[in-house]
Amino acid sequence: MVELPRTSYYTGEVIEGNVVIETTREVSSRGLYVDFTGTEETVITRSAGKTTVTYRSKATIVQWRLPVRGEESIQPGTYRYPFQFQIPLHALPSYAGRHASVKYILAARLDVPLWLDTVWTTEIFVFYDRPSVRTYAQPVRFRSGGQGPEVYVELDGDRFFARELIGCRITLNRAENARIRRVYTRLLGGEWAKADGQQETTETYRTEVSVPMEQIRIGVPFTFEIPIPADVASSYRGTYSYYSYVLHVGLDIAFGFDIIAQTPIVIVR
Repeated sequence: MVELPRTSYYTGEVIEGNVVIETTREVSSRGLYVDFTGTEETVITRSAGKTTVTYRSKATIVQWRLPVRGEESIQPGTYRYPFQFQIPLHALPSYAGRHASVKYILAARLDVPLWLDTVWTTEIFVFYDRPSVRTYAQPVRFRSGGQGPEVYVELDGDRFFARELIGCRITLNRAENARIRRVYTRLLGGEWAKADGQQETTETYRTEVSVPMEQIRIGVPFTFEIPIPADVASSYRGTYSYYSYVLHVGLDIAFGFDIIAQTPIVIVR
């Protein structure tokens, strides 16, 4: 077995643990290893009549083997062998979606000659290093198009964490002759996956909040905060899949089409 202080880590963090071997008899070994494997995998199923075809693609994010002990004979008893290694800075966050997944497995393997190897495995959950998420954050300004009513939105940054509030300043222009029934914000999260040439886009998250109409004055900026739930998936971009978010600020116009201003943002769990 393996002793670990926890199973969740940030990118760049060091995993420290012990491989524990307990035996009541002498065991010959060709080596003791710790394997750490991270994979991104996509699976898309297509059906046509009675025929179903499943397409798969797979990319290796990290694949390490750390030798802990060499060839030796292990006497009866209990032994602890320490190990440590670093989660790569470029690793993707763990993810499990409809068509895509990112998964990390830690395994300890005792290579036993002329017999089945003794293997112990556990899943390691990886999250983006929080300070690095803010490193390239920048203000965002975006507006709706067209010649009629306009919504103009300002954000202090383009990167946010789960459980945060997205603070925005919203200004409505040229809306004097339009009947605005409500102003709303909509946060959309979606997964894109590609497997053996097949592609799927799936909206997996949607939340909508209405802005109180008493806050709104035409041509005057007003502030509004959008809560981000704790259980959202992290934005990421892999070889065969990505997960992303789009923020909408919309005007519900009576007897007309909604007017939307939108921008992509990054959210990290």
